[in-house]
Amino acid sequence: MAIGARRRGRHHGWTIAMLALAGAALLLAASPGEAQTSYPSRPIRLIVGFPPGGGVDVIARLFADKLSVSLGQSVVVENRPGASGGIAGRQVAGAEPDGHTVLVNSNSMVVNQVMSPGSGLNVERDLVPVLSVAPQSIILAAAPDLPAASLGELIALARTRPLQYGSPGVGSVPHLLVEYLFTSLANVQLEHVPYQGAANALTAAMTSQIQLATVTTPPAVALVKAGKVKGVVVTSVARSSALPEVPTVAESGYPGFVINVWSGFFMPANTPKAVVERFHAAALEVANLPDIRGKLTSLGFDTTTTSTEQFGREVSEEVKRWTDVVQKAKLRTQ
Repeated sequence: MAIGARRRGRHHGWTIAMLALAGAALLLAASPGEAQTSYPSRPIRLIVGFPPGGGVDVIARLFADKLSVSLGQSVVVENRPGASGGIAGRQVAGAEPDGHTVLVNSNSMVVNQVMSPGSGLNVERDLVPVLSVAPQSIILAAAPDLPAASLGELIALARTRPLQYGSPGVGSVPHLLVEYLFTSLANVQLEHVPYQGAANALTAAMTSQIQLATVTTPPAVALVKAGKVKGVVVTSVARSSALPEVPTVAESGYPGFVINVWSGFFMPANTPKAVVERFHAAALEVANLPDIRGKLTSLGFDTTTTSTEQFGREVSEEVKRWTDVVQKAKLRTQ
């Protein structure tokens, strides 16, 4: 009896072990689907790389409420400005890769990485590009009392007197735009005054503390329409429908000159593919809502969206592009 009992005990233990292994295998097999159906399981934080009032912040806040409905969880916007989006980028790169911490940033983050190799962020290595939406042109806005209304007049004026321009920060795309257009192409020097965000740079130009502001177009639309700053040029391929009276750089003597700022959603590296796909689908759904598209157009945004794969390729192209610009302009900070 004792021997039989021991045998039955061993058989019983073997059966439990096999059942446990089978259960684990089933759990592993089901995990991608479960990740998609159970995500999100708590509120989502959208970490914005710039202060309130700028174009990227506008996108985050426009999308947050709609994403809350689509995903069934509250979506909260948190601004973490600094280092042209680099501070927010590092914060999200170090977050748990479960899709509940999402970065909303622009290609200024890529420029900052190129200019500051010791910044601790490698966008291609540390983040997963999810989707880009609503690209923005950049506008060069002048103080209302500046005696120049066109790009040609501005360049001529810059040859006769010092001019200061404000940007959303060192290493932002608007900063690099001026360095490329004026220093490299027009061969004139302007003095850069960095600010914390587009709103502050525009306020300084509006009150004539500086002569020019270079920012993404949407934050400047209302001020240009009200005559509080003068729109000199925009960097899009065609004029902005929100400011049709402001010419493009290409129209103003530099054919082919086009630079846009994208608003991109990113997650930490190693975030499960099913989670990325779930958020991508929800954000794409929001981007295609008629009221969102109408609002974006009225604010001066484009309504184009870019898929995960294409966005990843664009990020890599941005790294190469701005590396070349920074090296030629000798703008590296560290």
